[in-house]
Amino acid sequence: MGVYKRDERWMVYWNENGKRHDKSFGRGEHARLQAEDFNLAVKEKRVINGVVVGNIFENIPVAVPCQVSLPEQSTITAVTFSEIASKYLDHLKASGRTVKHIKNLSVLLENCFLPIIDCKKPVDSMTYIDDMLPFIKYFQQPSSRTGKPRSQTTINRYCDYMDAIFNFGIENEITKVNPMSKRKKVKKRPRDVKLTVEDMKKIMSFAEPHVCWAMEVCFNFGTRSGESELLSLQWDNIDFEKSTVHIYASKTKTFRTVPIKPSFLEKLKIMKEKALCPYIIEYNGKKVTTIRKSFNNACQKAGITYSVRMYDLRHLFATTLLTNNADLAAVSKLMGHSTVKMTADTYYHYLEGEKERAVALLPEI
Repeated sequence: MGVYKRDERWMVYWNENGKRHDKSFGRGEHARLQAEDFNLAVKEKRVINGVVVGNIFENIPVAVPCQVSLPEQSTITAVTFSEIASKYLDHLKASGRTVKHIKNLSVLLENCFLPIIDCKKPVDSMTYIDDMLPFIKYFQQPSSRTGKPRSQTTINRYCDYMDAIFNFGIENEITKVNPMSKRKKVKKRPRDVKLTVEDMKKIMSFAEPHVCWAMEVCFNFGTRSGESELLSLQWDNIDFEKSTVHIYASKTKTFRTVPIKPSFLEKLKIMKEKALCPYIIEYNGKKVTTIRKSFNNACQKAGITYSVRMYDLRHLFATTLLTNNADLAAVSKLMGHSTVKMTADTYYHYLEGEKERAVALLPEI
């Protein structure tokens, strides 16, 4: 029998009826005291089937548990969602998340989340059935702004934000409950990417110069679109001597190095001579912060009838390499994926004839 810590949680183990039992008391000083009290009850044989029989504090001065447990308990149960959300935003700022990400989440909280969450109700009193289920159902309805239903991807993202905020409270011993933990995430239907190299060239011919250049950079480097990678690339990230670009992925907090084709390297040299700011993608000498609207306009002018996103250029980068027999592991590294399995699961169906070639390797018997 004894008290120990596992994953920062205070635990007690004991043997009863020939079997080992473990009981968790959570994190923090209050949890440690509870674990020690329970362990004492085990030693005094006052625990039956994991339940304390009798007064667990009979051998402990009454003032000790009162002094420790009551103030902490009242502090924890009084924390509301709006308070913990505010602390979470401060945490994101201290962690170095982008200003755009923090601003977007802040607007979501103020305009979408807080108006439908009971901000007077303590987080520790919230449940999935009473509080989170109505939250999810609300966003499954058509948007009051657009009149269109939100995609499952959007709903999943909103729930993930809530999940992260509640987990932040637990990890920092502000709260004890994550009412969103009972949710079973609905798998989204894979998006059918239809963009081809020919259509990409057509879109580029109708795009504004800075959009056309952004598309060319995105396709050659395989970057994530937006400020997370593409729009944050600077000329200092390019090593012209080694013909490589060093890309930082803010999503995964990792760097990756991508080789540059000789022909595109020459284009980069020309564009650098004309550059008016440190960023590779610029407009009138300033960093570009968004490209979606201009890209959509170019798609419309080009007569593209199916749905296209700037991010599809990253998919086109991967599928073009794989359909031309590029090594799967190499493509995974170029994409910045954490595992080859992730790349395989996403793109393996683009490897034309791979199953046939695999079977052809069997010897005759």
